[in-house]
Amino acid sequence: MRISALFAAISLSSLCLLPATGGAASAAAVPAAAAAPAAAPISPTAYVQTQAATVISIINTPARQGSPAARERVEKLKGAVRGFMSFQLLADRTLGDHLKARTPAERAEFLGLLTQLIETSYAKSLGRVEVKPSDYTVAYTGERLRGERATVSGSVKVRSDAHDVELKLQRSGQGWLGLDIVTDEVSLAESYSESFDRIIKRDGWPALITRMKDKLAKLR
Repeated sequence: MRISALFAAISLSSLCLLPATGGAASAAAVPAAAAAPAAAPISPTAYVQTQAATVISIINTPARQGSPAARERVEKLKGAVRGFMSFQLLADRTLGDHLKARTPAERAEFLGLLTQLIETSYAKSLGRVEVKPSDYTVAYTGERLRGERATVSGSVKVRSDAHDVELKLQRSGQGWLGLDIVTDEVSLAESYSESFDRIIKRDGWPALITRMKDKLAKLR
């Protein structure tokens, strides 16, 4: 997959995943999740529901296109994505064996670009939609725990499109952080890893950084 197609896929997974998981959170689920830090650690599924409900609330905040309110909404969406995803772990996974060859400065630059690309892609895409309960349905099909990691599985239907989704999580304090999003058996982390590996082997590290910068400039 070329890097341009890879980043285009981010928008698809965000539209399929975040609004749909929000639809599964009942009115009682959100307060329970909010009280979790003072009580027992929150479950992976409840955490996903709570995070998605936050995103839904931001998306549906009225804002005229191009207005200060619209720009504020985009920044809030970026913050929501930042609070959910572990970009450091995602960056390490996507670089794989190439990580050892990079200097601390190169790793920091790569992490910064990857973070900005994902945040901007999600925020720009989600910032242009309104999510209504009638637009989607979701069913949680399982939750698997293995040590400090968990997988939350579900099936999502957005209008006429149906998708199987898995969120892979890492425990973080009383909550969780996202490691990967798998939509219809396509892993976001693995797609990044394959694309980055191909570009580095064919064109070198500088070419990857240049492509990421160019893509970020276009998104902005």
